[in-house]
Amino acid sequence: MKEFCQKHLKKFVYFLQIISSIVLIGAVYIIGMIPMNYIVIAAIVLLGLLIGEYFLIFYNKEKSKRSLITQIFSVLLSCLFVICSFYVYKVGRTVDMMAQGGFQTRAISVIVLKDSQIKNETQLHDHQIGYMPLIDTQSMQYAIEDIHKNVGQITTKEYEDPASLVNSLYQKDVDAIILDEAFRSIVEQDNPSFSDDTRVIYQVMRDEESVASKSVEVTEKPFLVYISGIDEYGDLSTVSRSDVNMLVAVNPNTKQILLISIPRDTYCPLHMNGQYDKFTHSGLYGLDESIATLQDIIQEDINYYGRMNFTSFIDIVDALGGVTVNSPQAFVTKIGKYEIKEGKNDLNAKQALAFVRERKSFADGDFARGRNQQRMISAIVKKICSPAIITSFSPVMDTISKSVETNFSSKELNALIKMQLSQMPSWDIQSCQITGEPATLPCYSLGNKTASVVMISDESVQEARQYIDQLLAGQKIQTQTGDLNQ
Repeated sequence: MKEFCQKHLKKFVYFLQIISSIVLIGAVYIIGMIPMNYIVIAAIVLLGLLIGEYFLIFYNKEKSKRSLITQIFSVLLSCLFVICSFYVYKVGRTVDMMAQGGFQTRAISVIVLKDSQIKNETQLHDHQIGYMPLIDTQSMQYAIEDIHKNVGQITTKEYEDPASLVNSLYQKDVDAIILDEAFRSIVEQDNPSFSDDTRVIYQVMRDEESVASKSVEVTEKPFLVYISGIDEYGDLSTVSRSDVNMLVAVNPNTKQILLISIPRDTYCPLHMNGQYDKFTHSGLYGLDESIATLQDIIQEDINYYGRMNFTSFIDIVDALGGVTVNSPQAFVTKIGKYEIKEGKNDLNAKQALAFVRERKSFADGDFARGRNQQRMISAIVKKICSPAIITSFSPVMDTISKSVETNFSSKELNALIKMQLSQMPSWDIQSCQITGEPATLPCYSLGNKTASVVMISDESVQEARQYIDQLLAGQKIQTQTGDLNQ
């Protein structure tokens, strides 16, 4: 009886390893991001283990220590394979989540002064409410219709710009205002205490569809990606102006990446109406408006986008265990008072964020900040593409899936990961910058009130277009600034 049980135990242990090995190889194959040669090698190794263990388990004397040790080893391997299969599935699921490119959420608030006698939305019908029907037409129409439907009829008063709208609330010309939350950052530039002085008594939420990609074979053909860094913490889906704007051109054949910085205050016509505004304000009308406006500037179709906020950036750098960035000069950041030395700097997440946001320390301010943002992106790309990423691949992918919104498909992301793992190329990251001169001109989103803007140089735009054309045509490019991490 005892001998019978031992034989069946051996069979069970061995069968368990066969099943766990098949599950692991199957999981690796199904996610589609591991090169086939790696899968074949892994399958051969696992098969070799099974053959060797078969003879050690079944062709030894009864009560053999070697057979017992091999059985224990087999059980441990089976447990390890199950754990690995789970993490492989998790990585695959992470890429799927990252590629979902969900809706953006626009929040439109009814706001009163903190000491207002209006306690909730049910009291609005007895009071006058200010709003901006011209600048933010669609959002205001949507909000008014929602309020009429769910609250009741209200009395409204029109204003032409955010400043006069907010002033009317402070001066009590109106009892409440309707404000698209995307405009709150503009309001707080002139009224830093606005959020402390007011409260939201009702909010309308509006979902806006994500931007469709212009797909290409990403491992075979060059493509353009718009990188948008929104100036908000918290929920990534929030509609907001874009504080960091960068165009990334990628050629998977020449293994070159071109980073092009676009000043946030670039003065340009909005795609939706031709009215002149800061480029950063295009984000107030949705990501699709930012992409369309940038396409007008560079005169090229943008294939994909990637979007993150300050919270996202911190999480990614944390998951990477920090980054190493070259700085051309020493300075102390305004945020955090971190000392940045000339040359290589090993930065943690908070230091990295302070580094990319700093502009007061430089003679050319925002342009220097743009170059530092390019240095940071280059440093992150190089660390992600280095062999060092293998030890933290799963947590990094998990963090990126939660921290970055993109319209790459999971198939395209898997193809890029597979290419990187298969070839382990060293990417040549070039950079250039659209430059210009400061000016003070009317901006559409401010009700045509004047603001500080950048009149971009036609020469720098033409240079950027030329670099893009060359990279898309498969030519090796060498920009004047070159790789900013060298």
